[in-house]
Amino acid sequence: MLQRRIASVVLSGALLAGLAGLAGGGTANAGALAPTPTSTSAPAHASHVLGTKPHVGAWLKGHRKSIRKAAIAISATTIGITPQALVAELKSGKSIAQVATAHLVDPQLVVDALTAAAEAKVAHGVTAGKLSQSKADAINAALPARIAKVVNHVF
Repeated sequence: MLQRRIASVVLSGALLAGLAGLAGGGTANAGALAPTPTSTSAPAHASHVLGTKPHVGAWLKGHRKSIRKAAIAISATTIGITPQALVAELKSGKSIAQVATAHLVDPQLVVDALTAAAEAKVAHGVTAGKLSQSKADAINAALPARIAKVVNHVF
C-alpha cells in the first residue's frame, strides 16, 4: 500500500515537472520532460511526504488538480492535440488511449512519455539524495504498469 502511494507521489512530481518543461516551450520528447532547476518545490515537497504515511494522501489530495493538468498536457502534446481538445474527448467518455488511437498515435507513446517524465523525476530524487537507489528501482519497476492503467482508464 505504501509503495503504491510512493509511486503515486513520484508520478505526480514527475507530471508536475513535465508540465513545467512544457510551459517553458518544450516538446513531447523525453528531454523536454526532464526536471528544470526552477521546479524544485515539487521534488522537495514530494520527498517530504515520502517518509510519512499520513501526509501522502493529503499531499495527493491537495495537488490533484495540478497532477491532472500535467498529465493532460503531456498526453495531449504526445498525441498532437491541444489539452482542451483532449479534455473534451475525455468528457465524452473516451480514454486517453482511445483518443490517441483516434488520432493515429500508438497509446504506448503516451505511456512512454509519462513514464519518461516520472523516471526523470525519480532520477532527480536519487541525485538530490531524497530517494535511495533501491526505492527508485522499485518505483521505476512499477511505473509503466500504473501509467498504462491510467492511460487506458475511461474517466
